Amino acid sequence: MAKVLGIVPARSGSRRLVGKNLRTLAGKPLVCYAIDAALAAERLEAVILSSDAPDILACAEAYAGVLALERPASLSTDEAPAIGYVLHALEHCGFKPDAVAIIQPSSPFTRGEDIDATVDALFALGAHSASSVCAVRHDLHPSKYKILVGGLLKPYFEDEGNRRAHHEMKEAFVRNGSVYVSSFAAIQRGNLLEEPCAAYLMPNERSLDINTGQDLRFAEFLMQNQQQ
Repeated sequence: MAKVLGIVPARSGSRRLVGKNLRTLAGKPLVCYAIDAALAAERLEAVILSSDAPDILACAEAYAGVLALERPASLSTDEAPAIGYVLHALEHCGFKPDAVAIIQPSSPFTRGEDIDATVDALFALGAHSASSVCAVRHDLHPSKYKILVGGLLKPYFEDEGNRRAHHEMKEAFVRNGSVYVSSFAAIQRGNLLEEPCAAYLMPNERSLDINTGQDLRFAEFLMQNQQQ
C-alpha cells in the first residue's frame, strides 16, 4: 500500500484572524481538530505538525504518534510558499512517502474519512494531486458574478441570460481548503496542486473554512447544534 505523510501546517501568523490556529472552538484549539482528524485517518503513515510557534508545537506534543516539527522562521512568513514547509517536513519524516496530505487547521469539521477519501481519489485516478471540494451554493454560482461599469451590472464571466433556477445551471465546485494531497513526483517538481488534480466531494456541512471572527462564531453555532 502507498505510504502517505500527513502534515498539519500551523504557523503563528495569520493576517485575517490573529492567532487563528490556537483559537478555541467548543473549548479546543483549532489545530487540535486537524490533529485529531489526521490521527483518525487510516491512509496516513505518519503525522507531522509543522509550526514556528512553541505554544502550537506544545499541542502536538500531547499526542502520541505526532511529530512536532519546529519550522524555520524563513518558512513561516506570509510570503513563504507552502512547498517550503512540505520539503522541510520530508527531510524529517524518516521515510520516502508516495504522497503528502496537508490537513488544514482552519477546517475543524474535517474527519479522518475525508482525508482518506482525498488520498484514495489521488491514487484511483493516477492524478498528480487531489483536493477536497464542495458544491458551490446556487446564489454564488459563477454565472451570477458581476462587475460594475458606470453603476450598471455587467457579466464577470458570462451572460447569465434568463438562467436563474438551480436546475438551469451546470453544477460548480470549489476547493474547500480542508485537505490537499500531492504526489511525491509533483512535490519534486516544486508543485503541490498539479494537474491532473483529482477531487473528493466533501459535504457542505463539513466544509467551513475559518478565516474571520464571524466564521469562528458560525462554527461555534454549528458545533453546538451537532452536540444537541
